[in-house]
Amino acid sequence: MKYWEDIKKTLSDPFGHATQLLLLLLGVYTLILAQENRRWKIPMLAIGIFCWFFYKMKEKRQFVWITLFVLLVIDLVHDYFWVANHHFMLLFLVFSVILYNFHQRGAILFTNVKMILGLVILASVVQKVTSSQFMSGQFYYVMINQGSLFRQFINFFPDYLSIVRTNAKAISAFQASDPNVVQSIVLIDLFPKLPIFSKFFAWFTVVFEFIVAIAILLKPKAIGTHLVLIGLISGILLTRLETGFMGMLAICGVFLCPHLKLRLLYVLLFMACLILIVTKIGYH
Repeated sequence: MKYWEDIKKTLSDPFGHATQLLLLLLGVYTLILAQENRRWKIPMLAIGIFCWFFYKMKEKRQFVWITLFVLLVIDLVHDYFWVANHHFMLLFLVFSVILYNFHQRGAILFTNVKMILGLVILASVVQKVTSSQFMSGQFYYVMINQGSLFRQFINFFPDYLSIVRTNAKAISAFQASDPNVVQSIVLIDLFPKLPIFSKFFAWFTVVFEFIVAIAILLKPKAIGTHLVLIGLISGILLTRLETGFMGMLAICGVFLCPHLKLRLLYVLLFMACLILIVTKIGYH
């Protein structure tokens, strides 16, 4: 019981705990990208460390956030066409925390996180709907056949794994071929009626993400909203280990969720994502 009481006490401050998780993820992410654009980052890190040693504790925290925010901006400016979508989301979340450290109004931070999360998922829906390859199921068809989806389950079935390797080799050879020569490849279906399943899965993904986005924007504190968001995070982790992005969704869940047990579940999902990121498993 004492351990549960300690957990409840720790989770009693959702904003404080969520910012700690965000800082932890941001630190790991910054280390991963540390070698990129070093000549611009070194002066900023020097200024940040100087401020850390010579200013008061309250100012230290703000300087840490500002330093990390500037590092994110440096990578964004110099690698705009390379950084992933979650880089933008991380940038907006950090900026919202910096503003919160100034105004100290929880309602504003809550609204900012709600809008960031809801609009990011809604933008994902729009992106998928406007892609004919996605809505036709072609994207999932290729991804499943080459083992990019459900890989953690395929590894338990040697016959399926053999088909995946054959398809992956065929795709690699096709990509390395002369683009001026008209040619095509035929993939081996991992299981019967895969084209139909791929199309159904594509439509299911769009509908489910749309429900999650609308629920977050309209009912961000409802139990049902957080159940579907947890379902989305868990489903994507089981389908494709998008560890970095799912870690940020879990942090947003901690910010928004008023229910202690669901907040604990978000923290556990975040921890799982962070462990996979540190051990370089998945896509982050």
